[in-house]
Amino acid sequence: MKKPILAFLVLLVSVAALTSASTTVLAAPALKEEFEATMQYTGFTPPKRLWIDEEGVEHARGFGETFSISGGIVGTVGLTVNWNFVYSSPGYLASGDAQAKGTITSGADVYVISVDVTVITGTVSGTFVIHGTGNCKGIYITGTLSSSATGLVLEGTKLTTKP
Repeated sequence: MKKPILAFLVLLVSVAALTSASTTVLAAPALKEEFEATMQYTGFTPPKRLWIDEEGVEHARGFGETFSISGGIVGTVGLTVNWNFVYSSPGYLASGDAQAKGTITSGADVYVISVDVTVITGTVSGTFVIHGTGNCKGIYITGTLSSSATGLVLEGTKLTTKP
């Protein structure tokens, strides 16, 4: 009979320890709000590696792109992009997929961004994840991106977990 009581006490102490260790999470609920920003293209650096395979797919690794960003975050974006595209005629429009990772600098604040993109005859759509570092730690932004006449539009949800 003592073993079930001992097991219950061990479980109770474990739950109490875990609860007290995460007082920051329990102290302040997360703030959830809508997020929207626009990224406008400002420049690029050539890819570190570029090749076309036997099926006609162009592969690029380490292509650098820079953007200005306005809206929910104001600053500059630097991305390193890897893509796999095929090009259609007429117009030489790309179709394929691309992944990018980089940083957003907004004054002294720095965010890390990751983007997963699908391109269909030149039209961009995809998803993004942004998370804050340093003073912005505890900020997570997720959502979708699309191309527009003014650049890339990011729309989603901003979750702030820091107190």
